[in-house]
Amino acid sequence: MPDYDHPIIHTKPPGPKARAMIAEDNSLLSKSLSRTSELVGMQAHGAFVEDIDGNVYLDFGSGIAVTVMGHTHPRVVQAIQKQAETLIHVNSCDYYSLPQIEYARRITSLSPGDYSKRIFFSNSGAESVECGIKAAKYGTEKPGMIAFVGGFHGRTMGALALTSNSAVARRRYTSSLMPDVAFAPYAYCYRCPFNQREDACGLECLRYLEEWVLQKVMPVEDCAAMIVEPIQGAGGYIVPPQAFLKGLERICRERDILFMVDEVQTGFCKTGHLFACDHFGITPDILCLSKAIAAGLPMGATITRSGLLEWELNTHENTLGGNPVVVAAGSIKA
Repeated sequence: MPDYDHPIIHTKPPGPKARAMIAEDNSLLSKSLSRTSELVGMQAHGAFVEDIDGNVYLDFGSGIAVTVMGHTHPRVVQAIQKQAETLIHVNSCDYYSLPQIEYARRITSLSPGDYSKRIFFSNSGAESVECGIKAAKYGTEKPGMIAFVGGFHGRTMGALALTSNSAVARRRYTSSLMPDVAFAPYAYCYRCPFNQREDACGLECLRYLEEWVLQKVMPVEDCAAMIVEPIQGAGGYIVPPQAFLKGLERICRERDILFMVDEVQTGFCKTGHLFACDHFGITPDILCLSKAIAAGLPMGATITRSGLLEWELNTHENTLGGNPVVVAAGSIKA
């Protein structure tokens, strides 16, 4: 394994091999994929990635907040190799597997909330949100959801209905998206939609949610859940006041609305705590996880109060969720 400790540029990027591969990529892959650099990765270790022409870069992106342990961490590689030698695939609809059970026990005990929990394993952040949506609607028998302007929850049709960080992702789909969704302003104090100052506004965004959205747009009787990112990611890395998130939790508790927190991007020590919920002192009824959960392998998880996942047999399943190799990568202990 190369021992990189600084960037190395052998040829002006993109090099000749990279240009050839980029041209082929442009002819084969979906044009919807946004690329932040003309880099064709060949191998990556720690904080460095090497391209096909031998150039070495310092990776500030970390796969969009995924490889928090660094690329190809030796303990992660070892865990993957060990698991791959014994059991690669189990369909959760067929039979049980020890890695799933052991990981479920550990992650639910570490997640916020002093109550009985259940977990559903999936393959991505969008899938973890989709599970949360279904669990909320099934458990409450209510159709409605409230999301926040600037939020990003995924690009599948249910998660996309809750996403509003950019009009591009929603264009040409708006008439087909999941119905019964209302949006409320996020506490974006730097660019306050109410033109208030943070030290004097009294959280106008919470008042607007209570007095306008919940009274005139989304009736409380129809609202199954409210979904929020504790720190908006794709919306601009917006850190709200703690009182905003505590206020949302209070509003949900007072009105019997489920409090659904999307920690796909903030989870796993990005805020200095294992979960951002712990940083802000909030307790979700539904917690959505992915990205850094498995050191770069595809995995999502939805953790809820037990009753929400005690739904009817076959209500929600998948084939690859909780794959033993993926779970092994996510089970590394500090």
